[in-house]
Amino acid sequence: MATLAVGIDVGTSSVKAVALKRTGSGYALKSVGQADIRRSEFHPEESPQAIAEAPLRALERVSQDSAFSRKACAFAVSGPRVAPRLFKFPSIPKGEVEQAIRFEAEQIIPFDLAQAALDFVLFDEAMEEGKPVMEGLVVAVHKEEVDKRFVLLKSAGYDPVVLDIDTLALANAFGETEGINERETVALINIGARFTNLSIMHGPRRCFVRDIATGGDMLTRAISEIYGLDLPQAEKRKREAAYTPLDDLDGGGFADDFGGGADDFGGQTEGFGDTEGFEPVDDGGEEYVLLDSDETGFNPVAGDTMTGEEDFEASGQTQSGMDAAQRITANRAVLADALGDLISEIQDTFKYYINRRIIPRVDKVRLCGGTAKFPDIQEFFAGQLGVPTDLWNPFARIDVGGVAGKYPPNFLDELGPLMAVATGLAMRQL
Repeated sequence: MATLAVGIDVGTSSVKAVALKRTGSGYALKSVGQADIRRSEFHPEESPQAIAEAPLRALERVSQDSAFSRKACAFAVSGPRVAPRLFKFPSIPKGEVEQAIRFEAEQIIPFDLAQAALDFVLFDEAMEEGKPVMEGLVVAVHKEEVDKRFVLLKSAGYDPVVLDIDTLALANAFGETEGINERETVALINIGARFTNLSIMHGPRRCFVRDIATGGDMLTRAISEIYGLDLPQAEKRKREAAYTPLDDLDGGGFADDFGGGADDFGGQTEGFGDTEGFEPVDDGGEEYVLLDSDETGFNPVAGDTMTGEEDFEASGQTQSGMDAAQRITANRAVLADALGDLISEIQDTFKYYINRRIIPRVDKVRLCGGTAKFPDIQEFFAGQLGVPTDLWNPFARIDVGGVAGKYPPNFLDELGPLMAVATGLAMRQL
């Protein structure tokens, strides 16, 4: 077992890293790191080569902290080439489970399993019409997606030893820090730049997951259109409003770099997680899709549909003269314009599981990711989904006393909601 575990979350807009140690009472934070990934839409002045190399440069900046330099790490992938699917079949002897799941996966995974990393999570045995059935989640990740991330981390000097997916890393972090009772259903929503990870936890040993192809970039575009800003300005204002690290958007703000459960989900997927002996493969560049273009709706078996500071100031049109009610109305108008598709996808997912009696209801929603800190977004989600919603900070249940002095007051509280995936990845190794 690792004494210091590192989780590396390589997102669309930034790299986030967490180093943890196991303690007698839980976990202790040893270091945290973040660096922006420069993107062409926000940095049009950059050359194509600089943009292509931006993820590597961000990883190298994070690795300047000794806690992350040349360390074994857990990493994750997400998006349309990650295929999580539910399965259910009559109860069989344990020795036959793996073969049966692989056969089932061949029927429901939308690409050749010879080109995929595959693993599964078994839920508790259930009864159906008086007979025992086995239920679970099988996950396939196209090896080309793993290849790219594996090579990227190796190039930055890391040793990637555990592979996961973002949605299960979220569930792992929540189960380890917050816990969940047998009758409770909690939806974890991690709003990234281009993708939103949705993990629905029903009790401590059941998790239903999907990636939705929309996120904080839509909020940036809405701010740009509503307030007449270019995209770099809109992204800067969004981050200022949400108090997320500005990094190199304006050459100021926070520094680019700062720094110095598992048995239920992560622990059941160690075969998937182990990257020892992994060799990148060439599949000829063939592209795969989860559904035909004329299919709609959400079905976690057949496949998924991928859809495309209190005063928020943007350009000369500011809210500084507004009262609280006017400000909330303005913020929610931006949110409704930007996140309507995301809300619809989440509602469809909730309805699918409830209508099929897989879950009785959703009791609460916990938001994380940088966009989750935008003003009034929690109230917006609660109103749209009809479910109590709050911000989830995984650092709130982790001992941060040993490193808190390295950062400005309340900095880790502000940063924590961005670090949920990286936190769950680090916990996979402890």
